[in-house]
Amino acid sequence: MIKKEFPFSKKITLSGKEALLLFLFVLFSLQAAGRGTAAEFESSGQITGWGTCNKNGSGSAGLRFLPQLSFDSPFGEGLEFGGEFSLNLSTSGTFHTWREFGDNASGKLYRSWLRVAGERFDLRFGLQRINFGPARLLRSLQWFDSLDPRDPLDVTDGVWGILARAYFPNNSTLWIWGLYGNDKLKGLEQYPSDEYRPEYGFRFQIPVPKGEMAFTYHNRRIDREWWKGRGLGVLSDAVEDRYALDGTFDLGIGLWFEAALSRIRRTSSDSLWTKYLTVGADYTLDIGTGIHVLGEHFIRDTEEETFHTTAVSIDYSLGILDTITFIGYFDWQEEEFHPNLSWQRTLDDWLLNVTAFSNGSEPGSVYSGTGILVTISYNF
Repeated sequence: MIKKEFPFSKKITLSGKEALLLFLFVLFSLQAAGRGTAAEFESSGQITGWGTCNKNGSGSAGLRFLPQLSFDSPFGEGLEFGGEFSLNLSTSGTFHTWREFGDNASGKLYRSWLRVAGERFDLRFGLQRINFGPARLLRSLQWFDSLDPRDPLDVTDGVWGILARAYFPNNSTLWIWGLYGNDKLKGLEQYPSDEYRPEYGFRFQIPVPKGEMAFTYHNRRIDREWWKGRGLGVLSDAVEDRYALDGTFDLGIGLWFEAALSRIRRTSSDSLWTKYLTVGADYTLDIGTGIHVLGEHFIRDTEEETFHTTAVSIDYSLGILDTITFIGYFDWQEEEFHPNLSWQRTLDDWLLNVTAFSNGSEPGSVYSGTGILVTISYNF
């Protein structure tokens, strides 16, 4: 049956903050255009198709379209004003339910932010990507994004907020942020935030001999109704404080660590503590075009139990266009090894990635189970 309406027409809805930011984006971009030919507008996008075939005989396929509009314009003496607006339009279905493609079509804002920047500062507000830390496979500092190292396209939802960065003459950097209206789980979070209470934090990075170190802090309120609905006990304070220290060093081989501590104050006298630690190293072997080997170990320690995961990544370029990458995870609790082997060809505008994987159950992930994933992407 042919649908007579655009499948996304009923599924793209804007909240108040989304509509306001979209209005501001259009308003300021038009003002930038009115300033003269110095304003630069650019439209771009990414079209991606993917399909999986699993060992159990099931399979699925999907399409995603990320259209993007951005602009940059001089704004006063030594300042630059700009913005970016993009959508995530997608649909998917299984081998047995191809008719679900229309029903599963959906759209949402992917990025929507405005920016003012000078020589030593950058201020950005809106729906944006915020991520930091040196770890690459098992990130203790995965606080605000859902990046998957197996994903060749690095697609992740953003967060609503304001991010300011200051760059100092000694190469140190200060980040300050405030987030609001983010009610979904972010990064490694197990409990969602109260979307009506602001979150805030900062990060200070400073160069040290042979590397760089940073201290990071974040404060937020847990969603009490969500907590109460799952019978998790008393939660009167509902405040989480996060502290982190990380560093990266070049000592002939690359070395780094991320150490984080989370304290959720359930009551004035009772707190839930969680500790995170990632240590990693990488080195490029002088074989052929160079074999890059990277390894990380991750520990998450709660009051009930401790989890250990080890990951390794090996990548080798076959030439200018082709790269072979192996990523493997070992779960010490389940004593299971999960390998992922991919071949990728990158052209000017096209990307082709074929990945064979064998992982545990990962609800909502295309890498769940055992199978093959083919991804084709076109950038324009």
